[in-house]
Amino acid sequence: MALAERVSFCATNLNTADRLVASLDSIDVLGRGVGVPYEVVVADGPSTDGARELLEHRQRQRADFRLVRHAERRRGAGRRLAFEASSGAVVIPFDTSITYAAAYGGLLRAYLQLRTDRMLFSEICALSRRSIEEVGGWRDLIGAEDIDLYGPLIERFGLIAWPVALRGSQSARMGAYARQMRYVQGSSVRRLLRMYATQRDQVIGANYRVRDLMALNAAKPPARRAALWGWFTFAAIGARFRPIRPRKAARNNYLILRDAILGSLLRGDYKSLAWDGPPPQLLLTVDEIGYLRRASSVWERVEFHDPPLYGIK
Repeated sequence: MALAERVSFCATNLNTADRLVASLDSIDVLGRGVGVPYEVVVADGPSTDGARELLEHRQRQRADFRLVRHAERRRGAGRRLAFEASSGAVVIPFDTSITYAAAYGGLLRAYLQLRTDRMLFSEICALSRRSIEEVGGWRDLIGAEDIDLYGPLIERFGLIAWPVALRGSQSARMGAYARQMRYVQGSSVRRLLRMYATQRDQVIGANYRVRDLMALNAAKPPARRAALWGWFTFAAIGARFRPIRPRKAARNNYLILRDAILGSLLRGDYKSLAWDGPPPQLLLTVDEIGYLRRASSVWERVEFHDPPLYGIK
């Protein structure tokens, strides 16, 4: 892979006016640090809190900024539209709720110099356009749209993990539920339906079986597990009626991703990115650790590694 002539920072957005400007400003800091020309493409669909007006203003002011207007409330649709409107050889998805640390500019520059199709996985990720196109790109899912893409991409091209979900990072503090609820307006009934649709699409995107989801919640109290079993079963039934089907794989995409991250940390791939800070750790919940002990092909090596490769959230 040749050194990218341009990189594309791509995002989907909805109702983030309170965080949007700080996020975009941080992306400009990263863009100036990558060492090649960059563009920013944001698909907004449709914000009602003033975020769209902020995006329109930025588009008028900047030749390297593009706004894609659409009417969908699916993060996967926004990811796909932003990707299709971009032109960079390397695509860097980002979240318009997060203000990224300037140090990630050096990380991305080091990644570009590797000239690889392996995915960079960190608080901010980077993927080659070729690898995205090879596996079919983002699909129009409400939730789990990224892991739906990352699973098959990692199996085909591989992954380099750099310290992920660092303590105190915005992505660690802001859960997936909070991000998804930005896409809901109106009554509690609509919120419940949105939660269900998100869970249904997570079953599809992560290629989960109900027993996978139950294993990831094994430490929950019995009454909570019984309720979750009903919820997950209902979601799995709904997934069967979606035109979008899970991408076939022997393992679910969560396990593919976690094994790839842990394997990369065990190999010390981060050293190729000139990491000179403390040893990297992956933050995991107690439920995740229990699941990986039973299901992961690399976990036994992780348990005995010194220094530890994971911390508990």
